[in-house]
Amino acid sequence: MIEKTFAMQGPLAELRVEALAVEQLIPHAGNAKLHPPEQVAQIAASIQAFGFNDPIAVDEKNVIIEGHGRLLAARQLGLKTVPVIRCLIYLKRRRRRIYWLITSCA
Repeated sequence: MIEKTFAMQGPLAELRVEALAVEQLIPHAGNAKLHPPEQVAQIAASIQAFGFNDPIAVDEKNVIIEGHGRLLAARQLGLKTVPVIRCLIYLKRRRRRIYWLITSCA
């Protein structure tokens, strides 16, 4: 296996994957994206087949920024912990909201 490392600068220098208990995650109250049961089942099947390769993005209070469907799939699979990344904690509130609106409406 070839491992490549590189130095990151700025806000990304603090970016790391953590394991967090599912019950600690807080869905964003204004989440506009719907996840029908078929989609959640597809996400769950992907996690089973390939692993949990796309961490759930959370803020410093464990509120989900993106990854609500992955949380539903994790619950469906009975997972106790999931990978998360803490992001946007370096942004001011208004810029966080803009980012959240972009990702939740896409």
